[in-house]
Amino acid sequence: MNTRKFFCTLLVLLAFATGAFAARKPAELRGGMLSYLGTTEEAFQQSVDELNSVMRVSMMGVGFSRNYAADVLEMLKVFQENRYVVTFFDSLTAMLMALDSGKVDEISLPEITARYVMKNDAGYKILFALRMPSAIAFGFRNDNTALRDEFNKAITAMKADGTLKGLEGKYIGNGTDFEADSAAFTKFDGAETIKVAVTGDMPPVDYINEKGAAAGYNTAVISEIGKRLKKNVEIINIEAGARSASLTSGRADVIFWYRTTEGVEFPKEIAVNDNPVNKVINDTTEGVILSEPYYRWEKVLFLTK
Repeated sequence: MNTRKFFCTLLVLLAFATGAFAARKPAELRGGMLSYLGTTEEAFQQSVDELNSVMRVSMMGVGFSRNYAADVLEMLKVFQENRYVVTFFDSLTAMLMALDSGKVDEISLPEITARYVMKNDAGYKILFALRMPSAIAFGFRNDNTALRDEFNKAITAMKADGTLKGLEGKYIGNGTDFEADSAAFTKFDGAETIKVAVTGDMPPVDYINEKGAAAGYNTAVISEIGKRLKKNVEIINIEAGARSASLTSGRADVIFWYRTTEGVEFPKEIAVNDNPVNKVINDTTEGVILSEPYYRWEKVLFLTK
């Protein structure tokens, strides 16, 4: 083959390869998560797409021979090979049903809730884990700073005297062995009643037991706070997606949990810890103020079937 013909052939092959590469789209991994109330699904998706692009660039030249944990390796491969497509869900039940029916490929949950889900259905398994230091706090209307301050005082005291830690051990445990009965609520004649909304969407932290009653860690915490504040407590059941609406509408005075996420953390070698997702994670809306956090976790687990 003469030189001219060789280069013509090479150009044709390169053009074909370039066209094929451009036409190829990354596979989609359809993920579900409980709604973040302070952002939209569209805004969250845009940030995930930006993160995907950053990950692909920053991971060039980073091999998988490093001594990462297996779940981190799996996570890196997912972001390198797939476009992660997000769906928000207003309840844990709806999200699990979507995974069971194949409408999503995986769901993300706080580690303790993920382990509770796996305990109750052996068909679920961990796809990968991600460090996402987070906490939960009570929510109040922004004009109810007095009640927020009372809760903060009680939470601080319960941390100091070991009450929160004791309730955590009893009502959360390892996510599979915990107290499932509802805590007792003290009745104070003539005292103010506060309406507290629970979701049951973050068991065993926020939990509805087999009798349909609000139970778990949250009810134990609010029972103790009610005693300390000498206030009566009325429990209202809602879905996670209705948290802010229930509060700002006046249906509830207190919402059991809002996530206060410190940010998604990747291995340092990937160099994307200042990632786009962290700029949109916000689990509160206007008109809502938060208490001091009263429970924390370090990891989010991504479950599949």
